[in-house]
Amino acid sequence: MKDYLKLIRWPNLLFLAALNALVYYMVVCPILNLYSIKLDNELWIFILLTISNIFIAAGGYVANDYFDTKIDEINRPTKVIVGKTKTRKQVAVYFQILFGIGIVAGIILSILLKDYTLGFVYITIPGLLWFYSSSYKRQFLIGNIVIGICTFMVVFIIGYAANTALSNQYGELIYQTNIITEIYKWTACIGLFAFLLTLIREIIKDIEDIEGDREMECRTMPIVWGINKSKIVVAVLSTITLLIIAYFTFYKIPFKNDPVSIKYFIFGIVLPFVVMFYLLGKAQNRRDFAQISLLLKYIMAVGSLYCVFIYYLILLNTTTICS
Repeated sequence: MKDYLKLIRWPNLLFLAALNALVYYMVVCPILNLYSIKLDNELWIFILLTISNIFIAAGGYVANDYFDTKIDEINRPTKVIVGKTKTRKQVAVYFQILFGIGIVAGIILSILLKDYTLGFVYITIPGLLWFYSSSYKRQFLIGNIVIGICTFMVVFIIGYAANTALSNQYGELIYQTNIITEIYKWTACIGLFAFLLTLIREIIKDIEDIEGDREMECRTMPIVWGINKSKIVVAVLSTITLLIIAYFTFYKIPFKNDPVSIKYFIFGIVLPFVVMFYLLGKAQNRRDFAQISLLLKYIMAVGSLYCVFIYYLILLNTTTICS
């Protein structure tokens, strides 16, 4: 059982579940409450979204270890489970079951909301994760972008599901309010932040794993362009991320009554990025890049916790949101 838990990276899944709850209950539901709206099957929508997202992500982690056995034997030999304590057949069955549960939950959600686009998405994402593990992650940048898109979809699909439920309940009337736009705006912003942080972290992980990837003739960015150029790409993407966050913080989604956002942006996001730039500049070995990867996880967690402040800011600025 311990090895099965290690394969699914359970701490990452806990974070994913928390992110689902934060976006749904701290962002989407407060916007609904402003209009005195309660979704039909609100709890079931959240449960099915979370089950689907968690099980598909878990399947992706296991599939990644399944296809990466030889690379992991070079990069992290003491942590290899596939082919050691668990047979390849056991692991293959495991990720297929996990994917299956996630897909079924997604299809049930699509039936509940009478929107078969959701079902298509929840069938497509496991396929993308399978191709990522078996092929895309060994190619130049493609794998990094695929994982970034999947991370974006985890957040954005929450807004899509909520808006689909609203449309089912109220028909054309709902489009006479700002509610659809507000939900999409917030989930897209949070999703974009998650996409960029994931993309940056995936490149860092490629640098971290360069030895094993090179041995297996992968074509990741650090192998094709070298470590120094890859570090420059990370620095550029990080700067772009900061500029986008600053744009949204100061211009795109300002609240008239907002004592939090600017301070949160500076101390919670900018300062950790400054530390990251410093670590990136002097990073030379696998351990250095592992530190940067951990710091990026921290930045993503801090960014996600901003959802709690969004909840209070929406309540403080009821008139602005509803106008």
